[in-house]
Amino acid sequence: MSKIITVDFDETLAISTISGWGGNVLIPVERVVDFIKLKINEGFKIFIVTFRPEKDKQEIVNFCKYHEIKIEDIICTDGKTKTKFIKELNSSLHIDDHVETCTLCVMAGIEVLLVDWNQDENNTTAKFFNKI
Repeated sequence: MSKIITVDFDETLAISTISGWGGNVLIPVERVVDFIKLKINEGFKIFIVTFRPEKDKQEIVNFCKYHEIKIEDIICTDGKTKTKFIKELNSSLHIDDHVETCTLCVMAGIEVLLVDWNQDENNTTAKFFNKI
């Protein structure tokens, strides 16, 4: 089994909110961050694969440093389908909130964890993370 996990950024690892000053604030999705940190401690390497353009990479780097998430690299697909990149990384698990991305990964033989947008304790993803 590959010791690589890929994870989406927006609405999966972080949620973007608008601050009172009109700017975006990135809030970590704690259950996903905790799961990723657990897997890092188990020896997994973490790659972020995002639809974002390359120009947004530094924002993601800053977020990960601030929240002490050790990542190997960030792949910005600039809106292109992520499956090719995830497959090339030989990911054993991809975590994402995008149903189409998860479906394409499953079709390519990659295990997925679909993260619900609603992160409250009553949703199915939250229940799954609580069991880990």
